[in-house]
Amino acid sequence: MRKTCLTFVLAIALPAGAFAGDIHMISRHSDGSFYGSHKVFTRAGENLYEIALCGQAYYARAATVAWMNYEAEEGRDVGLEINQGKGWYRICEEPNEQVKLADIGIEGTNAEVMRASEEAMNRRMRFIYIRQVFSKYGNSGAASSSYHAR
Repeated sequence: MRKTCLTFVLAIALPAGAFAGDIHMISRHSDGSFYGSHKVFTRAGENLYEIALCGQAYYARAATVAWMNYEAEEGRDVGLEINQGKGWYRICEEPNEQVKLADIGIEGTNAEVMRASEEAMNRRMRFIYIRQVFSKYGNSGAASSSYHAR
């Protein structure tokens, strides 16, 4: 029972879908407990900006940079952490002091950038939800019998 409870608590405390080697910007409460996270990448990709943290190049969405700075402004402890498969290890302290939106060429406040990203995500998710609803209905391609043929 004790092991089950510990597993449950750890599952809640860790970012969803994280694998060994994943790097996340993690926000924690003052007691060290998990609050939220955003994934950070080691390779360039679409809609990702290069950021330098603790002398290393990473790639992140503009919303991640805005979120990181917002979390720090709210008094939470923000750090860059890597999942080693047996827990999270901090690899960079105070990333919010190292990169701002202006550094990646983005204008606007942290809240504006986060809100714009959330709206775009909601639009994209709407079509995913619609596809999921209709995927439950199968179509074999065969014509169904009509009411009159019964």
